[in-house]
Amino acid sequence: MIINITNRHDKVSPALREKIESWLEHSQERYDVISSAQVTLDKTDRLEEVEATLHAAGREINAKASDENLFAALDAMAQKIDRQLAKLHDKQVQKKGTPKHTTLIGEDSVNDDDIEDEEVYQVQ
Repeated sequence: MIINITNRHDKVSPALREKIESWLEHSQERYDVISSAQVTLDKTDRLEEVEATLHAAGREINAKASDENLFAALDAMAQKIDRQLAKLHDKQVQKKGTPKHTTLIGEDSVNDDDIEDEEVYQVQ
């Protein structure tokens, strides 16, 4: 995963960089769809703004949050991104569908151990 962290008016502190990277690594372990991330920090008069763009599963996920405290803004933005990643992950899992049943209702299921030299048909 490629992580790019920029701050428009100041340098990125090591503590802040570590927090962002640990959040992204945790999200990657949880959803396994993130390929790259761009996090931009900005300070206005009274507010700290955090904006993130993630490339995940062929899509771009964007979120922006602002607060007086930079770490609070980062947490709010992380929650927004995680909700979007969860939704994307659920869509991918549900898209695969459920397995097709090969037995009809009322029929006994056949184990592979019970079958000896008979042809086995697979449903596709």
